[in-house]
Amino acid sequence: MQIWLNDEAYSPKTASDLLALVSELSLPEQSVAIALNGEIIPRSQWQSTPLTEGVQIAMFQAIAGG
Repeated sequence: MQIWLNDEAYSPKTASDLLALVSELSLPEQSVAIALNGEIIPRSQWQSTPLTEGVQIAMFQAIAGG
């Protein structure tokens, strides 16, 4: 399966849902926001949101600055 992750083609190794994708990418779950086809998905729905062929995913990681 191929998805679009931040405008680049990506083939998940084992991930089948958004939560598993965050884990596969070794991202800290609490500092990531995810949009699926332009719609923000609440963290509570990541595990129940499956990855599908060609889906557009944008991930944003919170950063601290001053």
